[in-house]
Amino acid sequence: MNRTVIHNVSVKKYIHKTWDGIFDFFNQYSGNLVNVQTKTDPGLSDADILAIRDTNTAYGQLNQAIVETEKLLTALRALRVQLLTQQNLDPVHVPVIQYLVDLLTSIEGKRGGLLWQEDRLTDRIFRSPKCTQEDYDLLGINYKPTPKPDPAKSIGRIYPTFTGGSVTVHWTLPRGLSDSRVSRSINHEPSVVLYQGSENHLTDTHPVAHQAQVWAYTLEPLLHGQLYGKPITEKIIVGTDIAIEEEKI
Repeated sequence: MNRTVIHNVSVKKYIHKTWDGIFDFFNQYSGNLVNVQTKTDPGLSDADILAIRDTNTAYGQLNQAIVETEKLLTALRALRVQLLTQQNLDPVHVPVIQYLVDLLTSIEGKRGGLLWQEDRLTDRIFRSPKCTQEDYDLLGINYKPTPKPDPAKSIGRIYPTFTGGSVTVHWTLPRGLSDSRVSRSINHEPSVVLYQGSENHLTDTHPVAHQAQVWAYTLEPLLHGQLYGKPITEKIIVGTDIAIEEEKI
């Protein structure tokens, strides 16, 4: 089944905001990549899989290096106390650090960006028509595409306000839509398109007559440049005589 990726979220089920949790997640994730590749062939190369495995291995080695460094610091503090308090002249022994040196050497030159690699591979898996929900569950991924707007419910809101010299217009659109067209009619005359695009406000600088008029603003939600849903119209009274009366008040 073909899938159009509108929105994707990678939920790492095994991450519990701990180093061990992150490491555990990637161990399972990178291992299951091979299972998904073999079963549904989403188009991952061996280099892609090896890259995330290589970085994950380095991550585990770095965690172990941190543990070993903490052990070394503890041993060095104990050695410092021993140097000060020992009641004889026996030699003291410095902790062996070769294992720590080997760990650090093994990390040198390894590629980083573990989370970036995982997100990159996840996106490629999402875009593959061969992947199933079972594959997503296996990798600990939760795919939630943004729902398509319902034409029957695609009604926006438009808010024109007369400020005395011009009209400011703001509007909102239904979820899932970003484009719209705004037009204006004066005293029921034919409408004039004022704006079409993805903004949500404009200033109508059409000359204001002295005598009050009815200005009607219509908002049309658009999808791919075509009307999608229902237009909505709001009317206001516009005129310089109104502004004069307001100033007197």
